[in-house]
Amino acid sequence: MSKKEISIIGGGASGMMAAIAAARGGAKVRLWEKDHSLGRKLLATGNGRCNFTNRDLAPKHFYAQVPAVTDMVLAQFELKQTLEFFNELGIEYYCDARGRYFPKSNEAPSVLLALERELERLSVEVNLHTEIVGLKKNKGGFLLHQRGESHQARAVILTCGGAAAPQLGGGEGGYLLAGQLGHNITPLRPALASLELEGNWFQKLQGIRLDMDLSVWEGSKKMLQLTDEGLFTKYGLSGPLALKSSRLLGQGCQLCFLNFVPGQTDPEMISFLSKRTRSISSRPAQELFNGLLPQKIGQMLVRESKIDPEKDTARLLETEIKKLASNLTAWPVKVKAVRPFKEAQVTVGGVDLHEVIPGTLESKKIPGLYFAGELLDVDGDTGGYNLQWAWSSGQVAGKSAAAGDV
Repeated sequence: MSKKEISIIGGGASGMMAAIAAARGGAKVRLWEKDHSLGRKLLATGNGRCNFTNRDLAPKHFYAQVPAVTDMVLAQFELKQTLEFFNELGIEYYCDARGRYFPKSNEAPSVLLALERELERLSVEVNLHTEIVGLKKNKGGFLLHQRGESHQARAVILTCGGAAAPQLGGGEGGYLLAGQLGHNITPLRPALASLELEGNWFQKLQGIRLDMDLSVWEGSKKMLQLTDEGLFTKYGLSGPLALKSSRLLGQGCQLCFLNFVPGQTDPEMISFLSKRTRSISSRPAQELFNGLLPQKIGQMLVRESKIDPEKDTARLLETEIKKLASNLTAWPVKVKAVRPFKEAQVTVGGVDLHEVIPGTLESKKIPGLYFAGELLDVDGDTGGYNLQWAWSSGQVAGKSAAAGDV
């Protein structure tokens, strides 16, 4: 009896995992990748160190319109199975204080090499520089159209990735293929990206890194509270603080505030600054925050609070101290936009989860068609969550496709 032929379109993390799972399930697997190599985006994760999963895989770290899909997929390939899988491939790993797992080599290429060697061991046919531009259902399964050639497959797994990071192979090709077979694509937007801010107060702070609180409000309701490192840039704010908040802020303009002294409240800072003005009474106001904040941030707060920078701190009025404390703990920030897909790590939106079977990731519309990875309308927080989704969804789709009746 001949093996079931499965074609996997997209050679990123989810595509490689799907190929391995399908081949281990007894299928004959072809992997199609439009770029010159596999796993280009994988090599960039964790700043090149490959943060491949996280100790805390709670549902709150994943975003999906149909949570049952993510819950069922992640339950089938959890942290334990992920660590065992990579350990079997020869990857030793460690977990840092923030719960992020990395290979002990601290090199993403070592993870990619292990995956490629497993593909070779399983005799997966890897086709590079090969873009599939058309996909049709026929009596034998599916007809894949390459430029100038066609290929037949019993089942297909779409793992083409999202629109984020086009310089690393991201794009909308996978959405077009899904659309050709009648699937709905929910609106796409970038996430895990830096923020463009309104105004020019931040431009003189370019390059400064600082732990800050960020709160996001909708009317009187606090939507988000984060404490992490922010990096000021010429266009606004980057760093983990910006990336973690970009998904929510990309939905539209909300009222945001920065606290430059994390955990400290307005009344606490009023008391603190009142004492400080007395202890350094002979210094000018522009030096009030010296030793507490980076110099440029302190000077910005004084300037933007409409206080004479040369005024002695001893002569600061109570109203001026209150204004400084307010700006220090709740500096209003207007977000103009999330930076574009070219600078984003993930895509919000994708193949509508209402159209896939939660336990297998098979299409409800087209039997024999499966999906995995970022192409689906699922995204996660920064910290290894998006790669975990790639591993889990790739495993489920590959195993299911190999076992399916079609």
